[in-house]
Amino acid sequence: MYRGVYTAAMGMLADLTKIDTLSNNLANVETNGYKSDSPAFRTYLEREIYRIKPEPENRRVEVAKIGNVEQAIIVDEVRTLFTQGNLEQTNVQTHIAISGDGFFAVQKDGRTLYTRNGEFIVDNERRLVNTQGYYLLDNNGQIVKFPENGSIDEKGNVRDANGNLVATIPIYSLQNPEKVGETLFTGQAQVIDMNAPNDVRILQGFVEKSNVNAVREMVRMIEAHRHYDATSKTIAVHDELLNKLINNVGALR
Repeated sequence: MYRGVYTAAMGMLADLTKIDTLSNNLANVETNGYKSDSPAFRTYLEREIYRIKPEPENRRVEVAKIGNVEQAIIVDEVRTLFTQGNLEQTNVQTHIAISGDGFFAVQKDGRTLYTRNGEFIVDNERRLVNTQGYYLLDNNGQIVKFPENGSIDEKGNVRDANGNLVATIPIYSLQNPEKVGETLFTGQAQVIDMNAPNDVRILQGFVEKSNVNAVREMVRMIEAHRHYDATSKTIAVHDELLNKLINNVGALR
């Protein structure tokens, strides 16, 4: 009897994690460069199920394994979906987007992190900085300065109004990326060779939108809420059965 209560409670906890994750995705549906999350679950406390068939005529009992039953479920990890969001043209010279896989390197307070959010602006010293205050880094690890009427080509070369090369913006691939918030990631970074044949390029005057599908997330949110309600009713039923078992059956003489 108690097993049903515990199993239902574990299901409710899993639903709460799913609802929190989906809520965060929906809250960032308009955040440039945001990558949606999805919780992954795993079962534990598995037990084997056996079929017992008495055969009195043969003076034996047949025991056969028919499968396993899981008694609990827990959150294994929250996975990030790295599919590319829609590229929106803004025609702002300092906005850049990555078409293909890869990340920009940004720095704040001496810490280097990686992002897909290319919504950069220039500060008083013409340095490219994003909305969270992180500065864009070039291939030498220096802060990129964007010249007046400058341009950025598909390989990340920053040129002034006369066509002179002033900096190069590298694109990095990440091994074991880990989300740290504010559309930022950590991981083992390696520079992508933009001169080699690949599908990666930088687009000036574009930003990458969030890859959250609002309609799909809302449907999943409704499903999670309905499952949570159904599971809570299961606990109520078990509680009523326990009450009858204790107060009625236990009172029999």
